[in-house]
Amino acid sequence: MAELGIRPLALAHAPAAAQAAPAAKVPPEGALEQAIAEVWCQVIELIAPEEIGRDDNFFALGGHSLAAIRAANQLSERYGVDLPKGLISFAPTPREAAQAIGAAIEAHRLGQGFAPVVADAPMPHSEETPPPVAPSQEAIWLFEQWQPDTAAYHVPWAIELTGALEPDRLRHALEAVVERHAVLRTGFVAGDDGSPEAVVVPHAAPPWAVHELGRGGAAGPEIGLAAEALMARLITETFDLSQPPLLRADLLCLAPDHHILLLTFHHLTVDGSSLEYLLRELAMAYEGCELTPLPLQFRDVAAWQRRAAGTERTAAARAYWRQELEEAPGPAALPGARERTSLPDHVGDSVRAILDEAQTGAVRALAQRLGVTPFAVLFTAFQVLLRRLTGQHDLVLGTAVTTRDDAECEGLIGPFFNTLPVRTHASEGTPFAEQARQSQERISAALAWKDIPFHTLWAGRGLDREPVYRMLFELSQPPRVPPPAGLEWNYRLLSPPAAKLDLIFSVTDHGSALEVQATYATDRYDRATAERVVSGYREVLAAACPDPLRDLLRRLWVEVLSVPAEQIHPSSDFFGLGGRSLDAVRLSSRLRKTLRVALPAAQLFRAAGFDSLIDVIRHHATDLDALYRRASLALSAWDLSANERQALIERRDHV
Repeated sequence: MAELGIRPLALAHAPAAAQAAPAAKVPPEGALEQAIAEVWCQVIELIAPEEIGRDDNFFALGGHSLAAIRAANQLSERYGVDLPKGLISFAPTPREAAQAIGAAIEAHRLGQGFAPVVADAPMPHSEETPPPVAPSQEAIWLFEQWQPDTAAYHVPWAIELTGALEPDRLRHALEAVVERHAVLRTGFVAGDDGSPEAVVVPHAAPPWAVHELGRGGAAGPEIGLAAEALMARLITETFDLSQPPLLRADLLCLAPDHHILLLTFHHLTVDGSSLEYLLRELAMAYEGCELTPLPLQFRDVAAWQRRAAGTERTAAARAYWRQELEEAPGPAALPGARERTSLPDHVGDSVRAILDEAQTGAVRALAQRLGVTPFAVLFTAFQVLLRRLTGQHDLVLGTAVTTRDDAECEGLIGPFFNTLPVRTHASEGTPFAEQARQSQERISAALAWKDIPFHTLWAGRGLDREPVYRMLFELSQPPRVPPPAGLEWNYRLLSPPAAKLDLIFSVTDHGSALEVQATYATDRYDRATAERVVSGYREVLAAACPDPLRDLLRRLWVEVLSVPAEQIHPSSDFFGLGGRSLDAVRLSSRLRKTLRVALPAAQLFRAAGFDSLIDVIRHHATDLDALYRRASLALSAWDLSANERQALIERRDHV
């Protein structure tokens, strides 16, 4: 196999010191800008309207692409005009957004475009009414018919429970959740024309099996290995899609106070974000709280989405993708890829790695400085890596997006997702910052059409059309749900030995750390290829996202010690460079003001080394995300006066 050589990366982005100093805050002017600020604070959360300046960037304030769509939807409803869903991407400040909305309102008044918003919302349907099959379900169904008996669309969650668990009580709690959500009582059959039809049954208790692993005097490590082996086998057992529920429950008993509840779903009924609602309701039902019927079900939203994706909307989406993908290159392939078989077996394997808190903080800080989302930075890093490996500068990658951005979807379990292509082009030597901003623009443009299932537009009349991508990038964030009283729990998504595509590169945001995973088709690549992809990705991020905390501390040492930056190295000693007790006090004061880290000056005598001090600062920080944001802000504001710099940090501390 050809080597996956990672060449040195020429990923330039302007050093923080060279960036223009931010302008002083100017509050929103006029009713329209103020209304925009109010909407922004609702969709971003943890931010007040008065903290938003008229030239503040939506994404630098902590907004993400779906929040931008929600903001555009709310503003459309408020002003009665159909604003483009990508409005915030192209007008990311209140000043620019107000100009765009004002022009839209005037154009509508003159009858020159921007049709009024159609008042529509999901309506409840009787369970006797045949439920519609959502576009996401249709895509999965077609895959299952084309490639039956695979675990590619299994969604297994392992919930580790510690404490005095009552198994029967847990089982009844799960049954209550299934009873509440009709989608969990839904099966799928082929209709007369071969298309899928959904069948809902009134009652469907999930299969429940108990596995006693803690008997026979087995030691702790042995039990753990046995549990992992058992779960690896259980998650590959296939479903009969016509027999609901498409869910299995296995309770693994490791010890009297240690259990694992393995819930294996089929993707036809859930998505990743469904787990949050399921866990919340499972905890409530376990505690004896009554679960009241839902006002809407997934099928009501599915019917609403189908109405929204009417003929005009679908035609517009088809025209957009035709133009966007015109003369697009074929799907990218890594060096050493084996010849594609006529019928792939979809057997897969995965390689994982963890990005530590420093690199995770650097990613967030760079996203804030560039005014893009962390997703855009992470997605761009994957593109940069593929360009280095393949030499292909025009790339089309898939990405999974949620369609759960409307208030009506809150609290519902179901497959709220779509997969979309994102096409970008970058020549050799294009700065990473420029590539990230282009990624943000193209992602936002694609998201504007996320309500139209791309697979129906591309596949057309058959499944034999060449896919536009065979690699997919996705970012997810596991939910944080308190456990039932008297118990502790941890949960993780398991990976079946299956692959839907040639390569799926996933990033999971755990808060203080990012986990990356490359899931690859074993008939196309070997494990060494996936390992090089993961290690190469880390190298790209390290080059593109320097540590703002490290850069800031270096500048503070230069300022306090009056030494050239070239003399400061990871092993440098503060006092070895001429520092005195008074200098230690000055440095402690600057760290407290800039980073809000209460680090006694005496601590420097115990951790005088540069890298040692970095570790101590992280240890003393109460919020690592906030620490890196403040470091990034301080760097971007370095050329301001000390008072102006501190005022900016305090104003933006909510970000």
